[in-house]
Amino acid sequence: MVNENIIPETETIYEIKSEIPSFEEFMKTYQTDEANEFLAEAEYQDKALHGPQYGPGGSNSKDVAKGTMSVLLAASYAIPPLAPVGIAVSVGVGVTGAAMAKFSDDPEVKEAGRDLVGIVAGSVENRDTVGEGVNLARAYNQSRR
Repeated sequence: MVNENIIPETETIYEIKSEIPSFEEFMKTYQTDEANEFLAEAEYQDKALHGPQYGPGGSNSKDVAKGTMSVLLAASYAIPPLAPVGIAVSVGVGVTGAAMAKFSDDPEVKEAGRDLVGIVAGSVENRDTVGEGVNLARAYNQSRR
């Protein structure tokens, strides 16, 4: 039997130059596309006609989430079986948020800490309003019996 040395096929490797033009150079050669212009105009009109969008990723979704969490904490204060848990959660969230805002060097962590403190403060502000709503719901349910 003959032993043959099989040489694998070789590949050619090319170096690609990755030159990134400056903004001015890019704008000199930039060609607008009709489809891109149409999409940009449609997006602009949508924002102008419909205003801020709600939901995940919307322009005010963070504020809506903070308000919802404040109301839920406030509701836990007004419902007797949940009150001890709601108060404990509020204290924990408040202390954690204050520590994050005070001791962190990262601006995003500081902002998150201030948001947590704001949620707890909002729940305390909403406590009386939510308590009145819970009492009205109880009275309504008792009147139906």
